[in-house]
Amino acid sequence: MIFKLNIRRRCYYLWYSTSVQSMRLIIFFGIILLIFKLIMLTRRETCWLDKYRSRLFCFVLTNEANLENRARAVYETWGRRCGRFVLVTRLNSSIKCKNENGKSVGKCELPIENIPTLPDETYSHLSDKVRASLIFFNKYYPNYDWYLKADDDTYIIVENLLRFLISTIKRYPKPLLYGYRFREDYYVSGGAGYVLTRQAVDLLSSYIKNDSIYSDYYYVSGGAGYVLTRQAVDLLSSYIKNDSIYSECKSSMEDMMVGQCLQKILQLVPFHIKKDLTLVGETIDEHGRERFHPLAFRVHFNGPSNKTKREWIHFRPFHHTIFGYEALSETTISFHYTQPSDMYQIDSFIYDIRLFDKQVCRLHL
Repeated sequence: MIFKLNIRRRCYYLWYSTSVQSMRLIIFFGIILLIFKLIMLTRRETCWLDKYRSRLFCFVLTNEANLENRARAVYETWGRRCGRFVLVTRLNSSIKCKNENGKSVGKCELPIENIPTLPDETYSHLSDKVRASLIFFNKYYPNYDWYLKADDDTYIIVENLLRFLISTIKRYPKPLLYGYRFREDYYVSGGAGYVLTRQAVDLLSSYIKNDSIYSDYYYVSGGAGYVLTRQAVDLLSSYIKNDSIYSECKSSMEDMMVGQCLQKILQLVPFHIKKDLTLVGETIDEHGRERFHPLAFRVHFNGPSNKTKREWIHFRPFHHTIFGYEALSETTISFHYTQPSDMYQIDSFIYDIRLFDKQVCRLHL
C-alpha cells in the first residue's frame, strides 16, 4: 500500500513539476507549429502568387454589343484573377444602369472603365482606342508593374502569366513588351494578349499623343494578348500624347501600333534610359514551345483545317510554328478566338477538376 502511494506521489510530482510542465508546453507548441507549417505549405504557392497578383493590371478591348456575352464571360472566368481588371468600351448614355433600389444592373455590373477620349467603336479605330486607354491608365492607374492587354475572345491563364512575369524580373536588358512574336522585331500578337511594362506604358502614353510619331515599325500579336511593363506604359504615355510622334508609328492594327511606337520611342529617348532596355522579351519555354497562342486551342492542337485561311501563321511568326501536342507549353498563358461557352468550359477544366493524388501517383510515361 505504501509502495503504491509513493508511486502515485512520484507520478504526481513528475507531472506537475516546473521542468516537466515546461517540456509539455514545448511539445504542445511544437505540435501546433508543425500543424501550422503544414497548412502554410499547402497554401504557399497561392500566397506567393498573390503577392504579385496585385501588380498586374488587365484591360480588355470590347464593345457594347459584346458586353453581355464575350465581355461577361471574360469577367466571370479569368478576369477576376487579375490584380485589377477593366473593360474598355463606350456605353450608350441611354442605358439604364440602376434599378428601383439604386443597384447596378445588366451591363453596368461589369467593370467598364469610363475613358472620355475613346474614339468610335470600329475596327479601324482600335489603335486610337489603345492610345487613349494607355494615356488614361498611365495617369489614373500608375502603380502597377505589368499591363496586360487582351481581346474579349482571349482566354488567359493568369497564374501561368504571373509565374512567367516573375521569372522576368531580373532580366537584363529589361524588355518592354511580351507576347506572341512575329518576324518584325516589334510585333507581338494582340489577340493572344500582350504585357506592357510600367516604363513601356509611360513611354507610349507620352509619345503617341504626338500624331507624327505614329507609322512603320515592330509588334507582337494582339490576339494572343500582350504585356507592357510599367516602364513601357510610362514611355508610351509620355510620347504618344504628341500627335506628330503618334502619326509616325500609327497603324490600322493596334498591336502593330504599340510595337512600332515603342521602337520609335527607343530611338528618341536619351541613351542613359535606352541602354538598359530592349523592345520585345522572349516568351517561349525551355523546350521552345509557345506560351502565347494567337489562334484557338483546337487549331493549335489539331492544326488549321484550311491552310490558306490562316496562312500568315506559317510565314509570319518569329519562331517556327508547330501544331499538335508539342506546340503547347506546359506553362501556356493564352489562346485567342475563344467563344464564351468555351471560356466557361476551359475555366472549369483548369480550376474545378483536380487530378487524384497528382503528386503521389503521377505516372512517368
